[in-house]
Amino acid sequence: MDDLRTVDAVFDDLTAYSMRVDGVPRRADAASAFVTALPPGCAPRNKHAFLARCDDTAIGLLDLIDGYPKAGTAFIGLLAIRQSAQGSGLGRMLCQAAERFARDTLQAQSLRLAVVETNPVLGFWTRMGFGPTGEIKPFQGERITTRAIGMEKQLRKHENPACEAGLA
Repeated sequence: MDDLRTVDAVFDDLTAYSMRVDGVPRRADAASAFVTALPPGCAPRNKHAFLARCDDTAIGLLDLIDGYPKAGTAFIGLLAIRQSAQGSGLGRMLCQAAERFARDTLQAQSLRLAVVETNPVLGFWTRMGFGPTGEIKPFQGERITTRAIGMEKQLRKHENPACEAGLA
C-alpha cells in the first residue's frame, strides 16, 4: 500500500499531463491503473513497473509489457516524470534503463509505445530513436477523445559489452 501512495504522489505532480491526456487535473484511479492496467490478452506476469527515486522522493514512473503486441517486443505503457523534474534528463535516463532491461532481461528485439496526440512528446520519443509505425488508434481519456500514434525502436545487441560499460 505504501508503494501505491508513492506512485500516487508522482501523479499529484502530473497535472499538465493529465489535462492534455484526460482533460482533468488528475484521475482519481491513476496510481492503481498504472500498477494494474494491462492490454487485452496480457497476463500480470508480463508487466514490469518501475519507480525512479531521487533521495527519498519518487520522481518518475515507467511500465513495460513483455510480449506486447507480439513476441520479442516490449511495450512502454507510460513514462512519466514529475512536472517539477521535467527537462532534467531523468526521462532520458529512465527510458535508457528500460531499454537495457527490455534488451538484456526480457530479450526483446524492439520497443513500442503509443503517444497520445494531445500530449506534445513526439519530439522526445524521436530523439530517443523511436519512429512512427503508421498505426493510429482512437484514444479515449476521461474527458478527451483523441488518437494514439504508434512508435517503435529496434533494440540492438552490443557487440562489445566492455565498451558499453566504459571498460575498454
